[in-house]
Amino acid sequence: MSTESLNRSVINEVYPQKTSTKQDLSPKKVNIEVLKKRVFEERKRERFQSRVLVAMFCLSIVILGYIVV
Repeated sequence: MSTESLNRSVINEVYPQKTSTKQDLSPKKVNIEVLKKRVFEERKRERFQSRVLVAMFCLSIVILGYIVV
C-alpha cells in the first residue's frame, strides 16, 4: 500500500464529501397517481378497521346473549 493512497483515504475520512444536497431531497415534480393511491389505501384501511370493529361488537352481543340464555 503506497503512502499516497493511505493519505487519500485519511483525507476522505476526515473530510467526507457531501453525498446529497437539498435539491436531491425535494424533487421538482410530484406524481399525482402515487398520492391518489396512498389516499385510496388509507381510506381502504380505515373502512376495514371500522368493519372489524362493528363485527366484533356484534359478535360480543351474540356471545353475551348466548351466555345469558
